[in-house]
This record gives sequence, C-alpha cells and structure tokens, in this order.
Amino acid sequence: MATAGHMREACILGITTLASCVGSFGLTLLLTSLPAIRSQADSNAGQAYGAAAAATSVVVLVYIARTFRHQNDEARMHREVLEAQTAELCMQRESTQDQHKTVQRSAEAAVRARHIKLLEMAMDDPDLMECWPNYKTGANHTLRKQYMYCNLIISHLSMCYELDYLTDGEAEEGLQHIFKSEIIREFWQSSRAPRSHTAPYGGRMRKFYEIADNAYIRSSRSDGMAG
Repeated sequence: MATAGHMREACILGITTLASCVGSFGLTLLLTSLPAIRSQADSNAGQAYGAAAAATSVVVLVYIARTFRHQNDEARMHREVLEAQTAELCMQRESTQDQHKTVQRSAEAAVRARHIKLLEMAMDDPDLMECWPNYKTGANHTLRKQYMYCNLIISHLSMCYELDYLTDGEAEEGLQHIFKSEIIREFWQSSRAPRSHTAPYGGRMRKFYEIADNAYIRSSRSDGMAG
C-alpha cells in the first residue's frame, strides 16, 4: 500500500508539473498580448515570461514541499510502528526467558527433592544405608547417619544459593552458622576431596563450594582460637 501511495504521489506531481508548464506558457502568451507589454516588444515579453515562470515555480515548489512533508510523516509513522514491534518482541523474549528460568528452577528443585528422599530412606533403614558410600572409613551406623543429615543441611543451602534465593554474603553467613557444629565441620573435612571432583568446571555449585570452604576455614580458626 505504501508503494501504491508513492506511485500516486509521483503521478500527481508529474501532472501538476505538466499543468504548471502549460499554464506558464499560456500566461506568457496572455501577458505578451497586452498592449502595455507589446509596446516594449521583446524585453517586456521576456519579463512577462520570467514572471509566469516564477509563479509556476512557486506552485511546483509548494507542491513538492507538501509531498516531501507527507512522505516524511509516513516514514515517521512506519518508524514508530517498527519501534513498537521491536519493543513488543523484546518483552516477549524477556517473558520467555523468565518462564524458562522458572521451569528450570522447578526441575532442579524436583531433582533435589528426590535426592533428599533417597537419603531419608537410607537414614531410616540401616540396610539401605549400606548402599551409600561411607564418608569416613570405619564410621559406625550413628556417625554415618549424622553425616547423611549434615549432607542434607549443606545440600539445602546449596540449592537455595544455586536458585538465587541466597546471595554470596547470605550463603556464607548461613554456612558459618552451621559450621559452629563440630560434627558438620568433621563431615565437611571428610567430604572436601570428593566434592572438588563434583563441580570442577565452575558454575554456581562450584562457587558455593568455594564460599563453603572459606566459611569452614574461618569457623575452624575461630574454634581453634576459642579452644
């Protein structure tokens, strides 16, 4: 439709120009036929033609200016429409990303819940506990059960951190609090080496382990100084 409008404007401009030329020629003939002009012969005829041409040029320029203004208004409207469409696409993309993050968080929470359920089953049944690797060589049933519970506590903090429910500072504060427990510190010391192989390539989990190590070191130093 925009192309048809431009063609229509071009046709109107051509017709207007042609009509102006014809009008200029007719006006020139009219002016040169007047007695006052004919008495001055060619010079007056030239002046009459110049006046007619000037008048015609003014008409053409006014129409051209009007045409350019109309085209500029159309271009501005198209630009505004494109900007509105771009903004709408950006909003849709942000909404899609938010939905993806929500689904991902729900899936991660479901996986963690399943892991917790498996540990709970092992804690309630000594036979099932034997299916899990021992955190410490020679640990008795009570200690293994305590270590599994320690794992649940730290895993809970890790999940909250990975899902952005905790900032770095909040995670470290929570870890320093739980590391006041001697059993949890012993558990972390026993599981530090295996954990370093769990998330060796970075990411939120690896960052959490680094925060936990810092909290563990501070808590150990504080406990040593207190002792």
